Amino acid sequence: MNILLELKHLKLFSIPARLVICKGLLIVIALILLRAIVSPFLAIDSSEKKEFYESTAPDLLPRIRRDKFLEVPQIIWGLNNQKIAFARACLTARFLNRSLLMPSLSASLFYKEVDLLQPINFDKVFDFNKFNARCHGFVWLAQYSEVSNRTEPFKLQKGTGRRWTAYRDLDQLQQSIGSNADDSEVIEIVGKNPFLWPDHWPVKDYAKIFDCLVLVPEIETEVVNVISKIREAGQRARHEAGSSHSKQRRDSSMNPPVPYVAVHMRIEKDWMIHCKKWEQRSKSHEICSSKEEIIHKVSQITDLHRPVVVYLAVADSLLEDDSITSGWRVGMVAYEKKKLGVTDVYDRQPYLIKSAIDFEVCSRADVFVGNSFSTFSNLVVLSRTERLYNLGKASSCGENIGLSSYAYNVMGGDGGPQRWMTDMSDASLQRLSYGTNNVSCH
Repeated sequence: MNILLELKHLKLFSIPARLVICKGLLIVIALILLRAIVSPFLAIDSSEKKEFYESTAPDLLPRIRRDKFLEVPQIIWGLNNQKIAFARACLTARFLNRSLLMPSLSASLFYKEVDLLQPINFDKVFDFNKFNARCHGFVWLAQYSEVSNRTEPFKLQKGTGRRWTAYRDLDQLQQSIGSNADDSEVIEIVGKNPFLWPDHWPVKDYAKIFDCLVLVPEIETEVVNVISKIREAGQRARHEAGSSHSKQRRDSSMNPPVPYVAVHMRIEKDWMIHCKKWEQRSKSHEICSSKEEIIHKVSQITDLHRPVVVYLAVADSLLEDDSITSGWRVGMVAYEKKKLGVTDVYDRQPYLIKSAIDFEVCSRADVFVGNSFSTFSNLVVLSRTERLYNLGKASSCGENIGLSSYAYNVMGGDGGPQRWMTDMSDASLQRLSYGTNNVSCH
């Protein structure tokens, strides 16, 4: 009523005055309406806000249903096989327009003794919330507490054997869309480890999933600790080199940090036996490399500024062999966990966490050198290639663009190791999962 009376009184004012008063009234009305809309949110606590936003999430993610789920078997084997299996499960859930129920990983490394596997929750290794934030709109990871159990899970049996082709597997998934399986709240895939499922997804989709995997803060702290030790070793190497040259600046704190090279050395006895047989079957001589061959190849890398610290990512069985840090060229100072003084960081962790720490140390190195038939090396290079692509660099040929990667088992044009970037146009992860000597700088 008061507003109406004021509007009648406007007739008493001139036209400019009326305009000013009308604008003022409109602002007041807008503020009243805004408060009416916002005040319910201000009155609720943080838990209620969370429930509100989660309840509207299906509209924000029209392709990924939050009320339908996919459940997969426990993910097993090595760290990078587990990462591939997890990504494959995520992409399968995406294909079925479902959220993936957070799977169980394996903390221990057993290939046949399944009863000895030590399950570990995904969120004990990778940050659950950061994964969903980074992969928002692409895939969605759900907790088991979100399942209402309104219906019995639909069990989807994965086929086995040579007759179970990729075509038949994809057809099975397509048949699950719009069928009785789609009515079930949960589709439970029964059978083999997701790493062994036929692959239907391009490399760039896997790269997207891997980029969403962020270590939990406790493990990230250990990674930073190890990298700091490597950098400190680099500073000492620079100082020692400077002390023998009068023209060299002696205060290492005034110089930028010495970059480090990470080398994934596969020279364990069981690996050498395996890869020699692999070479015989494939009639290739670019799979195995001895310690001497690796040292020679790494010394040929032209974009290394010596002195440089070489961090050797090696199996625990090699830590007792002091010779792996000897024989390196002048200006190349080799360290492994034991010599670096970080064995305590690794010793208190299960296998999976040890591998996760080493993976990040290698992934963040200034230069990485690995074996193109190693899944570990392949995924490190994929991570580095993804970062280069994000920087707008699709090739590392002929120049030092940073984040350089090399394959020491493949001869490059200059006699050193082959420059290496992942082919992001690959239609599947086949070459990364099982290895190839067809690598290039693209």
